[in-house]
Amino acid sequence: MYILNWHNLTGVHCGSVAIRNVANYYGVNYEEALCFGLGSGMGFFYTKNKEGKPSEVIHLRAPNMEPNFFSNSNLKYEWIKESDFNIAENKLIQDIKNGFPVFLQTDIYFLHYYNSPIHFPGHVIVCIGVDEKRKVFYVSDTNFKEIQEISFTDMRMARSSKAQPYPLYFNHFKITNFSPFRDLKEKIEKSIFYNSYNYITGQKSERGISSIFTILEWINNLERWKGLKDSSETFKFAYQIIVKRGSKGAGFRYIYKYFLQIAEKESKKVKKLNLVDDMEQIAENWNNIGLNLRSLSKRQSKKVFNELIDLCQEVFNKEYLYHSKILDSFGDNKKGA
Repeated sequence: MYILNWHNLTGVHCGSVAIRNVANYYGVNYEEALCFGLGSGMGFFYTKNKEGKPSEVIHLRAPNMEPNFFSNSNLKYEWIKESDFNIAENKLIQDIKNGFPVFLQTDIYFLHYYNSPIHFPGHVIVCIGVDEKRKVFYVSDTNFKEIQEISFTDMRMARSSKAQPYPLYFNHFKITNFSPFRDLKEKIEKSIFYNSYNYITGQKSERGISSIFTILEWINNLERWKGLKDSSETFKFAYQIIVKRGSKGAGFRYIYKYFLQIAEKESKKVKKLNLVDDMEQIAENWNNIGLNLRSLSKRQSKKVFNELIDLCQEVFNKEYLYHSKILDSFGDNKKGA
């Protein structure tokens, strides 16, 4: 059996907790909110599922947050895919034996400790050990203080799930070393700019495009949600994504607000722009959107639906002003972002 010397930390979101745990493994203690912000984690996806339920889904996190956090001008990390499960499994075993924690994207449907009746592909865990005789892997997962066991068979299924809207191909990457950022202020400012730049210009990924303008597409299609066969489930799942599913509420905007509070202590530029106050208002908007979605999942109401549309339009306007302010103020960071 091989298992890393691991102090397991729990938290809010799978990706940012995974980052924090890996950094901590290498002796660096960063708060989860800082990890989320340095990974430029805010985003917005809107996907129509051709297969699976609910029919249409939103997600408010940007792609590639985990590799973004660890990347710099000299070293670029990215999610690596494999087409052969034997190669993927053997690589994972060898990386663990070499003492390296490995980020994995999984579908919680196949992680037995969740007992999930629905597919949720893209859930990030960190593999930290293996027992080849028992044919189990040991993993760190955001919601569990205890290290979890996953059989080789279940891990294979979880890593290669083809559930929509995010089919997986043994997506992984390992971290062989990590040290504190030499210039945390510079890293913070570049990450803030990078997040806003990608959000305004649009960031492509396997899940689709994360973009602030996708919010407008979603708003225009909300009327149609009332007529979907799984309308109640669609509204409910959107509420859960915004308010409950590892987002600290408000679709990750609250956790980003906490990041900005940390950023204010490191950067006079951030503090001068009053970004925390802006993000607080945006977060409250998203939280109210979530509550309206929950109400509509239980009972259709013209009044609540109209309130939802107004709130969505309002949050788009607030986010556009916020991110435009970032681009105007941090534009000199574009070259190094």
